[in-house]
Amino acid sequence: MEEKMGKKKVLIVDDAIDFITAYKAYLEANGFAVISANSGKSGMEKLENEKPDIVILDVMMETPDSGFEFMNKMKEKNLTTPVILSSSIAKASQSNFDMSSLGIKVVMQKPLDLDELVEQVKKYT
Repeated sequence: MEEKMGKKKVLIVDDAIDFITAYKAYLEANGFAVISANSGKSGMEKLENEKPDIVILDVMMETPDSGFEFMNKMKEKNLTTPVILSSSIAKASQSNFDMSSLGIKVVMQKPLDLDELVEQVKKYT
């Protein structure tokens, strides 16, 4: 897959195709190159192979804490790509985990506000 010159690359890891479709269309319309994965496993492969500038990561995929497993794998592999965590349980997640120690820049409640998403992606890329 060729890199689009000058565009920041966003990796969306989410098992809900409707969310991926919406985020991708909106981010691309705002000048970002977007790749996606529908599981933590394929997301990790794309993170390592595609080297995105930022990851938008769902918490609940294959398992209720897939997103946190993904973050732990990133930490084990010393991958420091910024992460925006998206979750329908965002508020509860924040109180249960030390977000900054996992490399999470911001936690956003699903469904994501698309303008806010673009703002956060620009902020951290």
